[in-house]
Amino acid sequence: MTENRDVVCKAEYEPPADELEQQVADVMAEVLGVDLVGRRDSFYDFGGTSLAAIRICARIERRLGFKVDPAWLLEYDELADFAEQIRLGAE
Repeated sequence: MTENRDVVCKAEYEPPADELEQQVADVMAEVLGVDLVGRRDSFYDFGGTSLAAIRICARIERRLGFKVDPAWLLEYDELADFAEQIRLGAE
């Protein structure tokens, strides 16, 4: 069951800025059970847990082939910041 993002987040939706952010947003939305994740939305606003972080990172690794540390998501909880950590880690 997918929940509407606007029920959880009161901030205005800001779409992902590039392909990486979009792919990460899609994975996060899938795992967290919401329709959209914006670039300034916090993982924690959607009830994110350490188990969800592990699931998100495992799916990103499978889809994109990048090694992703769940600690990055726990520390950099906004989509844009998390995607930037993935970019830095892939270098």
